[in-house]
Amino acid sequence: MNWQFALPVLFLLLPAALFVVGGRKKGGGLFRQALPQLLLLFLLSGAISLFSSSWLRDLAYAPRLRFFLWLLFWFFLVVLAVKMVAYLVFDVLVLKRQGVRYPKLIKDVVVFILFVVGVLLILKYYLGQPISGLLASTAVLTVVVGFALQDVLGNLFSGIILNFEDSFKIGDWVRIGERQGRVEQFGWRSFKLRTIDRELIVIPNQSASKAEVLIYGAGGQPVALRIKVGTGYGDSPDRVEAAVLGALAAVPDVRREPAPVVQLTGFGDFAMNYDVKIWIDDYERHNLIASDARRRIWYAFRRQGIEIPFPKRDVYMKPERGEEFPRAELAAALRRNVVLAELAADDFQALAAAAAHRVFGANETVIREGEAGDHFYHIQSGSMSVLKHGRFVARLGPGDFFGEISLVTGEPTNATIVAERESVVLTISSARFQQVVNMNEAMAQKLAEVITRRQEDTKAFSEKHRAADAVVLRKESDNLLKRILKYFGGKA
Repeated sequence: MNWQFALPVLFLLLPAALFVVGGRKKGGGLFRQALPQLLLLFLLSGAISLFSSSWLRDLAYAPRLRFFLWLLFWFFLVVLAVKMVAYLVFDVLVLKRQGVRYPKLIKDVVVFILFVVGVLLILKYYLGQPISGLLASTAVLTVVVGFALQDVLGNLFSGIILNFEDSFKIGDWVRIGERQGRVEQFGWRSFKLRTIDRELIVIPNQSASKAEVLIYGAGGQPVALRIKVGTGYGDSPDRVEAAVLGALAAVPDVRREPAPVVQLTGFGDFAMNYDVKIWIDDYERHNLIASDARRRIWYAFRRQGIEIPFPKRDVYMKPERGEEFPRAELAAALRRNVVLAELAADDFQALAAAAAHRVFGANETVIREGEAGDHFYHIQSGSMSVLKHGRFVARLGPGDFFGEISLVTGEPTNATIVAERESVVLTISSARFQQVVNMNEAMAQKLAEVITRRQEDTKAFSEKHRAADAVVLRKESDNLLKRILKYFGGKA
């Protein structure tokens, strides 16, 4: 009987061994799962050893008590063995070595089957009950329970089929009927979806097995989004398509491959209708991405004068709308420009009459480095970032200007300008500037100094902020002054 006294010691040492192996890991591993059963087995084996000792085993009730203690011991030993087998198979062999995570439902089914097998072995070898007779005697009961639990069993087997078919898995974004969300968990009776509003939806497995399931991005494929756009009949389809594609090129979450597609879908009562198809990777953010795309399309349409018409149903007299940006305010803003302030009054009035205002949204590119410039820009409101080779160089605010190099020779721009937030910019075409302005030496000198200084700033940035030589800077400014006066037909 010495082995009975060794059992408590064994179940006292097992928790310590499991703690050393994996107890310090996150979640405790097998140690945390098996600890309750190990403690119960330690207590039961201790009680069995106690009632098997020479001074207690002769008690009248000791044999029956030992019988029930052994029955409980074998039962909890089966529970412990099933947990250990499930942990080794699903958490060690499958998950850690093969990198595969099976749904909880599959693990629960395997654990249940192993537990039933263990109980049957206890019945046969400890209680001496024949398993075949036991199964035959419970056949009628099984039929009755089956009818009573047919919905529960239907959901159970539907869940097993869904898992083995691998139609969709945990983490997939799916639509079932009118409900959509990300699959979070599979259970015996149902599975759970987390919606975009962080709400949790519980859907019976049987309903999912009978319904049509739409899986967004199945197999890692990109997902298509469609955006409806309407424009006026005065705007040509090619012009609208170019404006839309240009706006979408600046949306970071829209894939470049497959490329966005703009399709003219119909001629409505008051608008030409377009279907804009874009591709994304993260469907959970589809509302935010679609909103950003619509926002950039609106700004692009606004700048290019493309109309988004209102529904024309009622006839009403609309008062004449004044200028969105009054000429007097526009002229006052341009007069504060340090370069334009050197213009004669007549030249300035003619130039202000030809100026236009444009609105740029946040993160929109105004001009790109290396592109030919054809406008002079004056910032009325907002802020702009100056980028060189994709790196931040400077920030421009209200009253600052850029694009001045286009007023000299039409050379490509040497920096990229991006709006940091919604900004209003006053623009003057270089052709109109050359046509209207009678360049004087004071203005040419001011313009040459500004351009030379900015060229030196960008050069210094490229050369890790190397200091500009004052003599060289002055020489370059004088040379640029001559080019400006020659470009405008003046005299040096």
